[in-house]
Amino acid sequence: MKRRRVLQHFLQASGGLIGASLLAGCQSSRSIDPLFRLNLLEPEMPFPDHILTPLSEFYVQSYALPPTVNAEHWRLKLMGSVANPITIAFADILKAPQEEFYLTMECIGNPTGGNLIGNARWTGTPLLPFLQKAGVKPEAKEFVLHGADFYETTLPVDEILRPDVRLVHQMNGTPLTKAHGYPVRIIIPGHFGQKQPKWLVAVEAIAKTKQGFWERQGWSNLAEIPTHGFIRQVQNQRVWNRHPQVSLPRTGEAGWAKGILVAGVALDRANPISKIQVSLDDGKTWQPADQDHPDSPHEWTLWRYRWQPSQPGKYRLLARAESSQEQQPLKDQEGSDGSSGVLTIEVTLQS
Repeated sequence: MKRRRVLQHFLQASGGLIGASLLAGCQSSRSIDPLFRLNLLEPEMPFPDHILTPLSEFYVQSYALPPTVNAEHWRLKLMGSVANPITIAFADILKAPQEEFYLTMECIGNPTGGNLIGNARWTGTPLLPFLQKAGVKPEAKEFVLHGADFYETTLPVDEILRPDVRLVHQMNGTPLTKAHGYPVRIIIPGHFGQKQPKWLVAVEAIAKTKQGFWERQGWSNLAEIPTHGFIRQVQNQRVWNRHPQVSLPRTGEAGWAKGILVAGVALDRANPISKIQVSLDDGKTWQPADQDHPDSPHEWTLWRYRWQPSQPGKYRLLARAESSQEQQPLKDQEGSDGSSGVLTIEVTLQS
């Protein structure tokens, strides 16, 4: 199919869209609420079952202006190297068996300890039964995933044929917003958001390999999430890469004399996080942190550490994660495969 015909086809399938001017990059709202509450300094207090990112704070990846898609007219084409090309309507998505699951999504461009990460409760249905109905031909090597904004990316056939790849239509119990892919986006666990297009309008099986938009700009072709963890909170203050410094008084509700809560998150492409370690002396020594064990390895692991300092001064705090497969490197490794470096937080304890 010629490119002009493909674009015309997508315009019709998406129900119309706003002109697509390129706006590369990711955006995130700055949060001021703490990740944990201070009473979690108490060792007997359990971790919360889940910490969800409000939709107002969930980062948005901007390839183009968000298209306006009418759910009633939206169609998803399963096409290319398939025996029986089929068209899926939004009503077909809702009629299929529904699944709720927790998954943390992160932008591949998220700098070490950045805010371009969020956890949500997603609702949708597996893509696999639809692909089985279409009948993927043996010569198919990859799937091209097309969005209504003309975005495209690719993954090997086996990655898309996994039973945990889903077509989702809700986040945190509400319909996807326009910015997050209304009416339907695809979720492919273990990969950065780059590989999970919003406003999905076509899944095309192809018999040769192809690079997608961001891949042609030099980003990773697989975009798998590395093992990484970082500090998100010191006492009652949220910290991140652009807010890496905290100053605490000795006394008062958030005073350091009573102990300090250091907390954060960790994530891996497919394996449970087995260990979180915290350093209070710029990596010279390491201490184990408490952590939760989410049912899914694709939801961030929550961790906390109770620090009981004995004297005022300046401290450099680090945290690193380990899964059954690998340990997070101490050296910052930002690049085309995503960041897996360690975030340094500077804490000043006042006299």
